[in-house]
Amino acid sequence: MAPRKLDLSGNRYGALVVIAEAHTHSRPGGDVVTYWRCNCDCGRTVDVPGPSLRRKKAPTVTCGDRGAHRSGKAHPMFGKLREESGNWKGDAVAYTTAHARVKAEHGAASDWRCACGCGRQAAEWAYLGTDPNPKVSTHADSEGSLYSSTPEHYAPLAKPCHRSFDVWQAQRRTGVPIVLVIAEALAA
Repeated sequence: MAPRKLDLSGNRYGALVVIAEAHTHSRPGGDVVTYWRCNCDCGRTVDVPGPSLRRKKAPTVTCGDRGAHRSGKAHPMFGKLREESGNWKGDAVAYTTAHARVKAEHGAASDWRCACGCGRQAAEWAYLGTDPNPKVSTHADSEGSLYSSTPEHYAPLAKPCHRSFDVWQAQRRTGVPIVLVIAEALAA
């Protein structure tokens, strides 16, 4: 019985979205590799071997145009003003866009002293948990983090104060004992 053929169409791998099977290639050892046609977020179309997409360690996640991806050309907002974005003025903003709003309105967090009163230089904008309708991040780097689309719900904090505040917030929000929250934070 022949193995089922894997269909990657529609799957996203980093900046690549698989459109369809492109072609197959026979290797000298007799293995047959399927190449998949992918659209990259930067606008290029590339054919990528299936194993390269599905690899657990260092998978292929871009078209390979390092210049486009380093310069930000792959981002859908490249070359546009923030204000031209459909997400900039509205309430439907991503985690990073919300933080960009805070920085645009209040400047860099490092321009401020820590809001907790410790006297240290602030380093990051921290969501205070004061928005009655907070959003939950789905981005890989911040998955599960609460945030607000409104800049007044943020304060500048030093990194250690921000970490402590986030741990306190998580414990308060979940009801999980603080010892477990800290252990999980240290394990991450």
